[in-house]
Amino acid sequence: MKMMAGLPGAHATHAALSAAREPLNDAADTNAATYLLLALLLLKIASDTDAAAQDPDQTYGAPLHWPPTAPGAQLLVVPPEARFELLFRQRFAPGNDRRITTALQQLTQANRATLAEVFDVLRLHDGWPRDAEQRDVALSRVLGRMTVPALDFRPLRGTYRADIGQAVDRLQERSQPRRSPAPVAHVPDPLGWLMAGLMDPREDETICDVACHHGSLLLAASRWARTTHGARRHQLLGQEESDTAWACARLRLLLHGEDNHAVHAGTPLLHDALVDATGELRRFHVQLTRPPFALAWSPERGIRDTHQRFVHGMPPRQWGHLALLQHMVRTMDRHTGRIAMVVPHGVLFRDGEEALIRRSLLDANLIEAVVGLPDRLFAGSPVATALLVLRAMRDDENVLFVDARQLQPATKRGPRLDQAAAEQVLALCRRREDVAGVACLASPQMLALQGSNLSIARYVHPGEHTQVPTLEALRGQRARLRSRLGALEQALDGDLAELEERPAKAG
Repeated sequence: MKMMAGLPGAHATHAALSAAREPLNDAADTNAATYLLLALLLLKIASDTDAAAQDPDQTYGAPLHWPPTAPGAQLLVVPPEARFELLFRQRFAPGNDRRITTALQQLTQANRATLAEVFDVLRLHDGWPRDAEQRDVALSRVLGRMTVPALDFRPLRGTYRADIGQAVDRLQERSQPRRSPAPVAHVPDPLGWLMAGLMDPREDETICDVACHHGSLLLAASRWARTTHGARRHQLLGQEESDTAWACARLRLLLHGEDNHAVHAGTPLLHDALVDATGELRRFHVQLTRPPFALAWSPERGIRDTHQRFVHGMPPRQWGHLALLQHMVRTMDRHTGRIAMVVPHGVLFRDGEEALIRRSLLDANLIEAVVGLPDRLFAGSPVATALLVLRAMRDDENVLFVDARQLQPATKRGPRLDQAAAEQVLALCRRREDVAGVACLASPQMLALQGSNLSIARYVHPGEHTQVPTLEALRGQRARLRSRLGALEQALDGDLAELEERPAKAG
């Protein structure tokens, strides 16, 4: 699964995609223009793979070795009349927009389980250049620029090219309008890495995100499974309430080389999409999610629930996070199931029914850790957040509390969770021991005294601990001390000079 020597890096692939995207800058909708290019990229990967598979001389290496659970774009069926090569050869003839639309429709028809409604939801028709007279010329340039060596995917057979997914993500992020309400990566990369590390997904395990947005956490978990355990047969599943985000997730996962057949539209609090052949809820080994911070739900639906998900209690209508968490608990694998869920701080300490639900989860010995995250960690949201970690089968009844804010040096924009801090949190969660001012391993007796309140401040007291210094912080402190010392020496020299002059003046 490692990249082969000589294959392009993410920078070259991104540069090639950016050049191909440039003729679409005049489009009415910038996001739709990017999705149009990514749809053509999907078609080209599938066409190139198909061409290599039919190469009688095996010019492009060994036969395809991708497992059926992770085909990505490589195993899409491409009808002969929809091949990218035909679009390229006909690019100077009028009607490029019509031919591209037809080819993508045929690709969808041949892969309905994977692509049904995806291109329609993404409104690719809004990605055409506005100037109808120049449209054919612009699209001809797009098709021509997609044939550069960096975008030749014929040698892709059996090889995992991480540069494709990385370049796709960079292109999407740079194409988004500033202050976009729905960033591509709705979870910062270090937090995604931390959540994946806490879950530690392995070979043959099912990974689910019930609010997957553009698929960031599914990709983080897949990346962990691949790089840490060499996994190839893990399966990604999920749901997403926003139709546009759902379609983007399916397209993005395919371009990252992942199987996304089980990513569904909707939310589990309203739509039972992830079910087995008998209609029962599927169970998962790993679940990780960052749901919307404003999450309402319908307690009436909970009362009528046929899957008996809400046995720990019914949270208030306006705060549905503990309802979603109970859905995830119900769908955990009975033996190895584990959960990582980002929640607003209020979930940890609000009274009433939510307190009873927390008590019930503690009594069931499901809660393993509570990690307090830095403030303003998520773009556009001032909500204070924490990470809840649950496990179906636990070795002890203690709950670890970690205040990640104490591990992250403040920047001009306030505390942020960087990779070094994420690695420290993961190490603390694995050691599961007290660290003054940073971590507390709370016993059932301590939890009972706090009345099921899981607020990190009840257990971790920052005043007991000096913030963990980093190399950058120590260097900065040294520079400041040297500056202060220089100023003091200069002032002292001035005082000495003045004293030395006084006797001479007196004489």
